[in-house]
Amino acid sequence: MGWWPFSQGRQEDLTPEDVRARLIAAAAGPRWRLRALCARHKGQVAAHVDLMRKMPEGMATDPASLDRYVQRLGAVAQCLATECGAPELWNELCGTPDNPLLQWERWYKELPRRMEQLEHDELIEEGRSLLEQARSLQGQAARQNEVFLLGRLGELLFHSGKASDAIGPFEAALTRCREVGDIEGQLVYLGNLLEAHRSLGDRGAMLAVADELIELARRNGNDAGPFESRARRLRDGEPPCRIVCVRDGDERELDGLSSLVVGRYEFQFRRNRMTLQKASALVQQGNALATGGRLADALAKYQEAAEVDPHDPDPLYQAGMCLLELGAYAQARESFEEVERIAPGWFRCRSQIWLADSLDNGAVTDDQYRILRALEHGGLDPKTAMRIAREALDAHPDFAPFHLALGELQQNQGETDAAIASYRKGLERVAEPDLEGRLLCSLAGILPPGSPERKTLIERAVGLKGSLVAQAMASLMAIS
Repeated sequence: MGWWPFSQGRQEDLTPEDVRARLIAAAAGPRWRLRALCARHKGQVAAHVDLMRKMPEGMATDPASLDRYVQRLGAVAQCLATECGAPELWNELCGTPDNPLLQWERWYKELPRRMEQLEHDELIEEGRSLLEQARSLQGQAARQNEVFLLGRLGELLFHSGKASDAIGPFEAALTRCREVGDIEGQLVYLGNLLEAHRSLGDRGAMLAVADELIELARRNGNDAGPFESRARRLRDGEPPCRIVCVRDGDERELDGLSSLVVGRYEFQFRRNRMTLQKASALVQQGNALATGGRLADALAKYQEAAEVDPHDPDPLYQAGMCLLELGAYAQARESFEEVERIAPGWFRCRSQIWLADSLDNGAVTDDQYRILRALEHGGLDPKTAMRIAREALDAHPDFAPFHLALGELQQNQGETDAAIASYRKGLERVAEPDLEGRLLCSLAGILPPGSPERKTLIERAVGLKGSLVAQAMASLMAIS
């Protein structure tokens, strides 16, 4: 019997391509495994460093795959240089500042931060320049980065509110993916094209791209179900604004729910267009300014966001809230009415139209508005909020929003009977459908499931043209 209880066997004969694949795969796992492989194969890496720094033929060229590959390649090069005494790959990647792969990697990494800083115009020009650079170079890495740069350029244009300009880069990226048989890349860029045509309201182009997505998924064994559902919604006429139900991460259309199972349900708004990153970043900046009391500066940010994406209701909604704070009630009403025009039922725009109009004509006082604002958004502790709500109702017993606010506070404190009484009083005084729907759902939600009154309240809430969230809640209560 030999000294060892097993035979070590002969070391595998690996091609340089095999070595590269194993090292890249190991970079996703434990550090010790990558270090062991780097130590074993550092000689082959040094001998074939030109091949090692290139991306494999036929690799997926979607943004996520390219990003992942570049990061893993960097990890391999760093491990070889710092832990295995083999700096050749690291020097090749980073030894010269004008290395295109290094330039591209830096640019990709800086994109999210610079987009948040609203550097879209500069990034678009840089993307075009880097794209020309990639096209002037030979090799697989240059071709794959050409696709990636096309995609990034399309995304920058799209999220800057230039959907028509984004179509060309997306189509070019899609063509390159078709040429090399990259299915994942084709799915990504077809999805991007669908969003661009959707943003432009081009129904014919949307449906053509949706059908291509379905066919591509079926042909390659992917799940075509989500694409088919989306295509059906597009053909049926996607509403400008709707509510979906999300349970434990699973999104469902309300008309597709026939029964409820145990889980946490959330209602979320969905529009017939994707939210643009630049508009969203401008709104976030506006919100920060408004929170700091700089309302005029916040309004300027909201206006800029609305110019980037005239179809997005959020900048207009936030501007309306800002105008209410400034006491510009007529302008606030106009802003909320524009929200209702482009996204009917968005958040509480319908009750905000009523509130702004009532403030403007004197039916609601500024004092009532300020108290309501504090109760809904003031971050008050429950005891303080309860005291303010009761005092407000003593002064303004016919103001229905105060009854809803008090009922919610009582319900949260476990005072069920008192909450029921508050909701009933609110329903006796309410004169606006959005608020009425919320009162109906609040009352129905704490009545016994078999109560005939509960069924009547739910039916009323479903039929109201008021709060979309209240309608959605009532629809779920009806099948529970």
